[in-house]
Amino acid sequence: MPLKIKIFVWQLLHDRMPSETEVLKRHGPGNGSCPLCHILETGTHILFSYVAAQALWCFVREALGPEWEAHDLAEFLQIRATQVGPLASTR
Repeated sequence: MPLKIKIFVWQLLHDRMPSETEVLKRHGPGNGSCPLCHILETGTHILFSYVAAQALWCFVREALGPEWEAHDLAEFLQIRATQVGPLASTR
């Protein structure tokens, strides 16, 4: 697996994705909410609960079947491991 994917997955699993919430924790600008829907912006929100993400997951479910419905990254990785196999390393 490419290093940038490993880093991305690690950030998601540890809730360290550069979301508005994380920027706010580091005293950056903003109020921690999604600029589009004004809900607390976390990695889970960006990838699973945001309206556009939900539309994408609907498409994935239609293309791959209802067993691919995931509500967060941990659930997605568990589904992927049982349906396809664990994430493989390229090294």
